[in-house]
Amino acid sequence: MGRLQSFARRALGIVGRPYASQFADGELAQITLQHWLGALPAYVHVNRANAMKVASVAAARHVIAGTAGRIPLVARKDGARVPAQPSLLVQPERGVPRSTTMTWTYDALFFQSCTWWHVTERDAYGWPAWVEWVPLAKAGLDNEGRLIKVGDTPVRPEDVIRFDSPLGEGFLHNAGKIVQRAIALDLAASKAEDSPIPAVELHDELGVELPQDKIDDLLDKWAAARRTRGVAYTPKGLKVIPHGKPADALIIDGRKTISLDVIREANLPAWAASTAIEGATMTYDNRSLRNWELLDLTLGSYFEAVAGRLAMPDVTPRGWTVEADTDRLTRDDMKTRFEAYQIGKTAGFIDNAWIAAQEGWATVPADTPGGTE
Repeated sequence: MGRLQSFARRALGIVGRPYASQFADGELAQITLQHWLGALPAYVHVNRANAMKVASVAAARHVIAGTAGRIPLVARKDGARVPAQPSLLVQPERGVPRSTTMTWTYDALFFQSCTWWHVTERDAYGWPAWVEWVPLAKAGLDNEGRLIKVGDTPVRPEDVIRFDSPLGEGFLHNAGKIVQRAIALDLAASKAEDSPIPAVELHDELGVELPQDKIDDLLDKWAAARRTRGVAYTPKGLKVIPHGKPADALIIDGRKTISLDVIREANLPAWAASTAIEGATMTYDNRSLRNWELLDLTLGSYFEAVAGRLAMPDVTPRGWTVEADTDRLTRDDMKTRFEAYQIGKTAGFIDNAWIAAQEGWATVPADTPGGTE
């Protein structure tokens, strides 16, 4: 086995690395990805830009930030919706659509441990009226992590609204190793496309003992050929024996594993990031059931992080609450809604005025046959 180990190690260009077994999948996977395909980066800087190059991370971000960003926040007093909603909730930033500000806020809460709004204007009563979302690149922090500057402009503590991520330290911190592995696999995949061959052994079937210098020369030429082209020549009596899985199979399996790890770290249901789980049989008959799961497992914590902060007495008056209006996510289709309305009218506990309020109609329709007032 000693000569065979040396033979395989030299064929792959590995010098001085312990070799456990020629049949061990883990060892061969390491060789295939790191030595045959080329040296992978020992350290990949984990930041948002690199993380967004990973398809499953980008999908998770778009589902969370993109979906949450279009859901309006509403203020309530004593349980009833405030007639004149604060401008801070209607359009937080001047000249910027509400959905844009909220999408980037939720984006930051996904990737980072926290994010900030800087109050730029207040109303006549002193409540925040307009803010600017502060990206991390513009945030100047003190030793305690408090925002003290936006760019080069100092800010007052009372003009800072800080939101904390429901993921704790944020995805980049929690899943940094996963992002590194994903980037390394992408690099390996790009190189594997040129020559998708697994680790190999050159086996002499003629039983002729070659001098060591001839073996070394053969191995060097074979290893050089594998590094520069996808095709090589072997003479009669020299058999090429592949070991382990082909590189493309290893990469596909690795990507599946990374996708599952990403959705677990993001706390998303698998379907939300288009990730299949073997043996999973759960399906949904309609959109609202899927969105209920998404809201319950994932989005609810982001809504609570933002709405709960905006309901604090330095932002809105005491006794007010702020909540996400998730009706557009969980609302049933029209047929289901009107069947429910009919049941309520028949039972006598709702009327057309209540239905009009639920549907957002400006006028209350006259009663129709089959209904009761």
